[in-house]
Amino acid sequence: MLQVFVIDNGWTMSKHWPIVAFVAETLAKKVAGLDKSGIDIRFTVDGDIHRKQRLKGDSGRRTLKKALKAAWPEYKPNAHATSDMAKTFTDVFHEWRHIGQPATTLLVLTDGVWSKTDLNTLNTTILDIAQRDQRNAGKRYFSIQFIRFGDAVAERARLQWLEDHLCADHKLRDIIDHCSWRSTVDKMLMGSIEGYWDQKEPEEPPVLYDYDDLVDLFNAFNRGYDGKSGHLSRLSQTPLRGSIRSSVSTSRADSWTERR
Repeated sequence: MLQVFVIDNGWTMSKHWPIVAFVAETLAKKVAGLDKSGIDIRFTVDGDIHRKQRLKGDSGRRTLKKALKAAWPEYKPNAHATSDMAKTFTDVFHEWRHIGQPATTLLVLTDGVWSKTDLNTLNTTILDIAQRDQRNAGKRYFSIQFIRFGDAVAERARLQWLEDHLCADHKLRDIIDHCSWRSTVDKMLMGSIEGYWDQKEPEEPPVLYDYDDLVDLFNAFNRGYDGKSGHLSRLSQTPLRGSIRSSVSTSRADSWTERR
């Protein structure tokens, strides 16, 4: 099974990036060994520069960490730093056909803000993939898991529509699943592959803390990540900036990671 991470690094993702990095590294560790050739990492902006292939083991995780840091999105609106998800999917599709259409899972980390994207082209490309998947019996051969960051209504609705309607309306096997980064790791990894997890729509835990504080927390964890042991080192127990109501400590986040 070829594992491909498609990471949206358009400028609107900058406010989520420390959480994106944490989730990407966590998932990469979980899928290690599922793809003997190693996982592939693609980015939507400057993809030719930041792309990494065949990442394996501890060295692969260190390479991923460096790539995520190098691909950190810009902080302000910029036409160049806007994601064209249609182009990204078209490139993935063409390469997939070129290498013989191996069984593949795309894990797409995104906020769904694709203002530069031709949605008709994106939908057509996904349908082309789904038509080829239809030729294979059994489990889905090519699957797409959208992992959403942020809760903007329009973007959330668009991703949910892709899951519920795009393939179904064209009488094709559903190859798409969508969930929040706050879902379980099992849902993120299996939602687009197995029907049970696809149908299991988890409750999305609310963000109980000020979001900026939460981002700071994950940024602190990312800096304290021990790439050799694969564990998060316990950092200072001092709450981050913000009010008593909204501040969070690293101990609270550590318990969150243990539940994953």
